[in-house]
Amino acid sequence: MLFVLGSVLAQGNQSSSIKLSSNTQRINNKEYYVHIVEQGQTLFSIARAYGLKYYDAVIKTDIHLMKVGDTVWLPKNEYSVAAVSAKADAVTSSSTRVHYIKVEPGQTLYGISREYGVSVDQIVEANPELKGEQLKAGQMLKIPPKTIVTQPETKPVETKPVETKPVETKPVEKKPAEAKPVEKKPAEAKPVETKPVEKKPTETKPVEPKPVETKPIVSKPVETKPLETKPVIDNSSNETTGAAPLRRPIQNPYPFNEIPDNFPSQQAPYFNFTSQSEFSYQVRERQDKNKIFVTVIMPLNLDKINEISTSKFDIEQRGKKDYKVFEFIQFYEGILIALDQLQNRGINVVLNVVDLSSDKDEDVVEAFNKYQLANSDFIVALLVKKPFEKLAQLAMQHQVFVINPFSSRSEVVENNPYVVKCMPSVEGTVKGVLDMIAKRHRGGHVYIVHSNNKSTASDEKIYREEFVRQLNTRTDIQFTLFDWSVNGKLLSTLKTTKDNVILSLYDQNSSKNLVYVTTLLNRLASMNSNVPTLYSVNNYIDVYPDIDYSQLQHLNYSMVTLGYLNYDNVKHKEFVDTYKTKFLTEPNTLYAGVAHDIVIYFCSALWQKGAEFWRNPQTFSAPMDMLFPFSLKQRSSTSGYENQMPDIYHMSNYKLIK
Repeated sequence: MLFVLGSVLAQGNQSSSIKLSSNTQRINNKEYYVHIVEQGQTLFSIARAYGLKYYDAVIKTDIHLMKVGDTVWLPKNEYSVAAVSAKADAVTSSSTRVHYIKVEPGQTLYGISREYGVSVDQIVEANPELKGEQLKAGQMLKIPPKTIVTQPETKPVETKPVETKPVETKPVEKKPAEAKPVEKKPAEAKPVETKPVEKKPTETKPVEPKPVETKPIVSKPVETKPLETKPVIDNSSNETTGAAPLRRPIQNPYPFNEIPDNFPSQQAPYFNFTSQSEFSYQVRERQDKNKIFVTVIMPLNLDKINEISTSKFDIEQRGKKDYKVFEFIQFYEGILIALDQLQNRGINVVLNVVDLSSDKDEDVVEAFNKYQLANSDFIVALLVKKPFEKLAQLAMQHQVFVINPFSSRSEVVENNPYVVKCMPSVEGTVKGVLDMIAKRHRGGHVYIVHSNNKSTASDEKIYREEFVRQLNTRTDIQFTLFDWSVNGKLLSTLKTTKDNVILSLYDQNSSKNLVYVTTLLNRLASMNSNVPTLYSVNNYIDVYPDIDYSQLQHLNYSMVTLGYLNYDNVKHKEFVDTYKTKFLTEPNTLYAGVAHDIVIYFCSALWQKGAEFWRNPQTFSAPMDMLFPFSLKQRSSTSGYENQMPDIYHMSNYKLIK
């Protein structure tokens, strides 16, 4: 088990190299771990190392201006305590016991010896196969304890490091003589993002004065208005708060709540059908053959920017609804990255950004009319249930398509053909999972673990009914419904069939779910023969930060998720690197990526296909640079479009593979 855990911790996760602090401080009758920021660390990587989400952490500065030496307070709870204890145990075990590691690309024997506090000779002695052979990525190495050999401690072996240190000091002596290399040193010490580091020299000057955003301004002259310095700057920089302002919304090339000068003043005419389609409703032409007009409407709460500034040391504000604005800002920034990519392809987009924080019908109607949403080629609406429903009604009245990024509710497209739901539909998700099971487990038996409790969450019930409906129409999969209330019989039941698949649907509440997942994994992981394969429609990895990866690997775990940024995926990594370079922080795994894809997909489709796309979206191939591709389909002749392509990841060698 130590071997397995060691390989998990060696996956290159940035958080694995962060030294966790055991120092605590009590604030407002709550206890926190006190962490001092080091080079290359971000609020996201620090919180992740402590088993927490970034919004759990507390800082005294703006989240995007955090620097080396700043203090981060991490709530002391079951997750952070477990992370700190596990790290301490790992350090102890690495110094007192033999353990194994998996060699990562770029690692050397010397680097490994420095990391684990043993000599190169000791590693070679513990791994005889290394003599005369070159170190290879993926190779397993036995790391001896620091005290495994007593002779080198009494012999002059200890003097060797002393002799080698002067060798290291020589470059240090040379560097003071060269003033410029000393300045470059911090840049070379930045997190493993060598590409952004190379680009930084061109951006280091603009970072403080904020001309970083002049690129999008220049690239889109239509929106280069002096309104980028909105009054928000003056309001948020109130010295009486004793803290820096929230700077993210101000770095924008598109004025919020200001209609672009060249935005259409009336709707385009109806599109003349040129081909047959199941979509039988009226569709409007594109407004301009040389431009695409997009409106984004969401609750940025710019009028309350002071109240939710990250610089305030207000721990309780983390639970406030308005704090969601930071995710919305990242959604907007994901759009900006997409617009840069589109412009490089010669696709011109005019963006109209509307800040709507009210959920009153009359305010939605006023915003729709005032900011000319009906004249958009399409609308992206990041709104909660009530205001979205009103907006969707208005969109249908004016035959303009509205994109819903995150709703999991299938009813958002019912009786409204002009709504597009980007979250994978229940029907598409179930079909995707069953197709994968049929392909990978031919002849296997599926046990659907659920609950018959009357308080069953609605999503669980919807998924269970859809799985049963589709399974009853298939002949290639055998299945059994298994009520979790009799989970003690699970193992004995599994022994009666072979090639078993556990399909986890159970979803009650946070406390019950944690007990359920822990119990389920412990029971299944105890099986050494006829081990079942585990699928879940919930993302165990993100929801349960202290989950045992060795158990998931043992069960060949697969999960359905949305917005999972896979750092082993080249496209995903390029997006993360671009985002970090442009906005000086890490992107939220869901908001920025999905926003990027929505703009890339629909703008590219309308540019290539024109209004014909809305009647035949299946004829359009998703662009290659999308992170989470779409496949649109109408569930019925009166409904809108739903994404039928779920994101399914499989754990292989402790990594999630799409």
